Amino acid sequence: MATIQSAAEIASLLERLNGKKIAALQVLGVNSLKSVSPLPDALVGEAVAEVDVAERIITMHTAGHRISFDLQRTGRVVMLESAEPYQHVAGVSRPTVRLLTADGSGVDLTEPAKTKRITVTIVARSE
Repeated sequence: MATIQSAAEIASLLERLNGKKIAALQVLGVNSLKSVSPLPDALVGEAVAEVDVAERIITMHTAGHRISFDLQRTGRVVMLESAEPYQHVAGVSRPTVRLLTADGSGVDLTEPAKTKRITVTIVARSE
């Protein structure tokens, strides 16, 4: 089993998202999306302004939205230098969440068990 990433390790990985435009947010865990409005498609084209990490909760800010990812106990952040939308392929484990950026890179949020516990909440900013 892989070691648990610390908040500092996660923050260091996610620093490179600052300023990147979101191309897609795929929530692939059937029970992972905890909000229904706005939908993940509302994030397309928005730039990541800031990413905060507290404990195992990642909060990503754009001009119009706040997105929270709770990694729970075993979730991991995996940076992808080259990423495409996830498509089911036999023998390849599915990430719980995949964030694609306009420059072709991305981030997977993964967990080792079949039961998906990572949660995603999207909130429109009222500022």
